[in-house]
Amino acid sequence: MLFELTHKAIIVILASGTLTTILPNVPPIATSVAMPAVQLPNAELQDQHGALVRFTRDIVGDRIIAISFIYTDCNTTCPVILSIFSKLQSRLGEKQAQNVRMVSLSINPAMDTPARLKTYAEHFAAKPEWIWLTGKKAQVDALLKALEVYTTDHTNHASAILVGDPIRGEWRRFNNFSNPEAIAEKIDELLVAREESPRQRISASHEIR
Repeated sequence: MLFELTHKAIIVILASGTLTTILPNVPPIATSVAMPAVQLPNAELQDQHGALVRFTRDIVGDRIIAISFIYTDCNTTCPVILSIFSKLQSRLGEKQAQNVRMVSLSINPAMDTPARLKTYAEHFAAKPEWIWLTGKKAQVDALLKALEVYTTDHTNHASAILVGDPIRGEWRRFNNFSNPEAIAEKIDELLVAREESPRQRISASHEIR
């Protein structure tokens, strides 16, 4: 059997002379796209410790935020996304505690209790500024819709990570398992922009409810 690799497919030449085309299992290409400003609902949720929190008031505040979307019994895309987040956490270092918050939001809140999220968080060595959220489905769905990642089938969700500055209204969506370094670079870019417009940050922070 002879194999010839092309940029589109693998051509398999069998001993009988029959040609068979096998499409390669090529992973999707990581991309990132700018998003319009997001109007975040102040959804009532629960963190991994069971505490009731309001999304914009208690979780976002005036921080740069990175959000992943997971469910705990996922064994395909979610572990990969969380591995990226774990590496991002290491890359951010002290910036995370001071100016950045990482959030993993369950897209299957009926199953994902705070206790389940806490176990998952411990598995990925999440530090205090990596918050894991669940809640009533209506509250979670409202947030997912605002972030344009809602799906009626949570098992077929997009492998997206969102990074945004809610104060300045700048957001970027990273698709298909982006490199954590690229995500960290965007966060650094947003932090620099904050430093260049501190008055805007202070003024807008008073509007958060």
